[in-house]
Amino acid sequence: MIDQVIHILPDAVANQIAAGEVVQRPASVVKELMENAIDAFAKNIRVNIKDGGKTSISIIDDGMGMSEVDARLAFERHATSKITEAHDLFAISTFGFRGEALAAISSVAQVELQTRKEGSEIGTKIEIHGSKLIKQEPIICQQGSIFTIKNLFFNIPARRRFLKSDAIEFKHILDEFHRIAMAHPSIAFYLSHNDTEIYNLQPSSLKQRIIHLFGKNLSNELLDISVDTSIISIHGFIGKPEFAKKKNSLQFFFVNNRYMRHPFLYRVILNAYEKLLLPETMPSYFIFFNCNPNTIDVNIHPTKTEIKFEDERAIAQILEAAVRQTLGKTNILPNIDFENESSIQLPNISKNQPLTAPKIHINPNYNPFDTKNKKTNASDWQKLFEGQPTTERQEKLDIIQNSISDASNENILQIKNQYLLVNIKSGLMLIDQYRAHVRVLYELLESKYQKDELYTEKLIFPETLELPAHEAEYFKYIIPHLKRLGFQITLLTNGVFNIEGIPSYWSNFNIISSLYDFIHQFNELEKNPDEINISDMLLKLAKSSAIKKGQILSENERQNLFDSLFSCSQPQYTPDGKKIFVTILNEEIDQLFN
Repeated sequence: MIDQVIHILPDAVANQIAAGEVVQRPASVVKELMENAIDAFAKNIRVNIKDGGKTSISIIDDGMGMSEVDARLAFERHATSKITEAHDLFAISTFGFRGEALAAISSVAQVELQTRKEGSEIGTKIEIHGSKLIKQEPIICQQGSIFTIKNLFFNIPARRRFLKSDAIEFKHILDEFHRIAMAHPSIAFYLSHNDTEIYNLQPSSLKQRIIHLFGKNLSNELLDISVDTSIISIHGFIGKPEFAKKKNSLQFFFVNNRYMRHPFLYRVILNAYEKLLLPETMPSYFIFFNCNPNTIDVNIHPTKTEIKFEDERAIAQILEAAVRQTLGKTNILPNIDFENESSIQLPNISKNQPLTAPKIHINPNYNPFDTKNKKTNASDWQKLFEGQPTTERQEKLDIIQNSISDASNENILQIKNQYLLVNIKSGLMLIDQYRAHVRVLYELLESKYQKDELYTEKLIFPETLELPAHEAEYFKYIIPHLKRLGFQITLLTNGVFNIEGIPSYWSNFNIISSLYDFIHQFNELEKNPDEINISDMLLKLAKSSAIKKGQILSENERQNLFDSLFSCSQPQYTPDGKKIFVTILNEEIDQLFN
């Protein structure tokens, strides 16, 4: 009897193991098939998604198509038209090259391919379920290929259970779609989800493609970057420093039109923006590197998103110099965007008309902190604190912080437009104004929600909220939760929402600005919409509506915020556990001068 332990895996099992690297979720399938269509020289690529890709994914292209023999071979492992020997791995100019994608996808899904090669009258239809050939027959079809992927992971229930909600999975599909569509502006792309059109992109310039993908607001935020050297050429756009965001900044690197992640070059970008960004903010950038394929290695990761450069340090120096040069020129010269549809308005001046210096009208009595007779705006938040019982407030103040003296206006100073400095009996207290207001608003919202006091205030003039596709899709799932909080929101067209009513307690805030901030917070979550609870909603609504760092507060506003904070049940910490204030004892202050 032969004692045999090692054996050869069946092809179906080997393919499923490979699928674990190549096919992680529906977005992986979309990426591989879109890249195959580009490699096939397609000029029009349509992507139709059902239920976040879990039910079906359809990719239609007008590329070169395949013959009957090639169509069948394409599903075999390591079958590829891109390389013939190991040396070819070091000069790859196409996206797919290992010949594993179709074999891996067909091992964990029900796959149908219809394809016809240019010049052929008859095409081929192939059906493969879980690596098993179900059908192969000639058909009449258009030139190119139509891949239909149904019931992903149907034969691996454990993998399918780990998929997220339709909203989250479609968000990942959007990420892949954005990267590929951005890198190929000369190709027309179409995307739909559950029969709703998301994108219909026609061939355009790179800047137009970026704006069509991420919203027209970007048109005034982008600065052109371009440099050409013997080592590498770099082109694309970087964001103006004043538009840098804490979250959801759009950051993309491409090398030879292939998306890549590169933490080292990301830090190079941040270094180039040194002292130009607000704390904890990140700039947007869309940067394309073009170099000789022999000088990069794209085969160091199964998803091919990590790329190794032959001369990384030199490229980093070139990139940092190019970004600094662009930012430097922008600070000196006005930025004129010739692609912007709006024209520059110049005054009509005749040749004989004398030029006079402009007159500046100054109102010496103007007080920017005087809120009397002003129209209510986003900074008029102190009205939310009115009506709280003075006795109850003072009792809580005494219980929470016995050492706090009755703080008068002159005892509460604003430091760096970010902190409140309060003189207390035992020393000094430093309060983070943003975190303090988050706590105040959260408890206000929580109280009204628990008491069922969420009355809706109809807007006389409804406001329009316009979102790019990647945010609009997720926002659709949040709307029912917002309705429970008193909002009335309807979908007008794809990505455009009508704000018809708001909670009565929210009338003092800038509606659109706060909702944008609110949506951005959710867009970063890897959480199913069904898992969102009311506490999440209230906290994010409080964060989006709270006064921001850098906002100047009047004496009354400082006093109201201080009093309201210490009327809260938990003034020490924000609802997500961040410290709101610190105290410096008199003894500690004395020690500083000893």
